[in-house]
Amino acid sequence: METERLLERAQSGDVSAVNQLLRAHYSAVHSVCHRMLLSRESADDAVQNALIAIVKGLPRFDGKAALSTWIYRIATNSAIDEIRRVRRNGGTVPLNDDASAHTLASDHAVDPTALLAEHLVDSSRVARALGTLPEEFRAAVVLRYISDLDYADIAAVLEVPVGTVRSRLARGKKLLAEKLADPTTLSPPDEPNLGAPSSPPTGSSS
Repeated sequence: METERLLERAQSGDVSAVNQLLRAHYSAVHSVCHRMLLSRESADDAVQNALIAIVKGLPRFDGKAALSTWIYRIATNSAIDEIRRVRRNGGTVPLNDDASAHTLASDHAVDPTALLAEHLVDSSRVARALGTLPEEFRAAVVLRYISDLDYADIAAVLEVPVGTVRSRLARGKKLLAEKLADPTTLSPPDEPNLGAPSSPPTGSSS
């Protein structure tokens, strides 16, 4: 009920309520963007664009999906847009290597994890492998193994059937295993994004 009242206030234009909502969900937005993008600058751009989209979209949020699902969707789309923008400009956007490796080994439903476990001591290799995945696979992997969403929640965020989520995760993990088995396919990252703020900067809603 408290969240519902806060949302109603935010949708009516209460700036304080908007800022409270952004602070409450900032870590989720930040985590998605900083795990899908290696460059801190690109990740921060994606975070800022997501926050702006949330503020602009709040008056139109209809509650058909959970607020957290809607926010994860915006964050994921913002990260994908940034990946594509950098690619259009001739750059590459691998995944951040911070805290990625150990979380990938937590699910045993589809299992190249036995192979992944051999590389957990070198999380940068796992991150670079993740950075080679097509963005639809990368998004599914990040939402499952970094954000710890279940299949149904990921399906809601990505607006695809649960079966598609399972397929993307299986294919993504298979590609990861193949990349890790062949180190010649992994080039060093240009700009490691090793650290990130844990709270939103002042004036996030502007």
